[in-house]
Amino acid sequence: MDDRLLEIYEEWEDKLDKDEWYFSNSFESITKGMSPEEAFNYIPNVIEVLLKLDNDFLLWETLYFLIELYSLAGTTQIHPLLESNWSKLIQHIKKYEDSYATPFKELVRQLRLKELG
Repeated sequence: MDDRLLEIYEEWEDKLDKDEWYFSNSFESITKGMSPEEAFNYIPNVIEVLLKLDNDFLLWETLYFLIELYSLAGTTQIHPLLESNWSKLIQHIKKYEDSYATPFKELVRQLRLKELG
């Protein structure tokens, strides 16, 4: 797990109050200069965080970060960690209506996945 990613979620509300683009800027600081391979290899960090988050807003932001990583990676190849945790991820995200309805559905479309689980 990457500490830079975990630090983004520490005291995030205060940071967001000061900077409305906090999440975008924070995620960009991680992806800046990443090669497609590095972006693909970073995906497990995001999957692990997604499975631990229990806030719809944070899930929303993090799902869009995952979508961005896949765009940077330039592939729709399913990362093995995502594949092995797909059902668990669906069950977790289904609890959060907004994140499930929008960024999660977008991820499903982008990766051409079936929403099984």
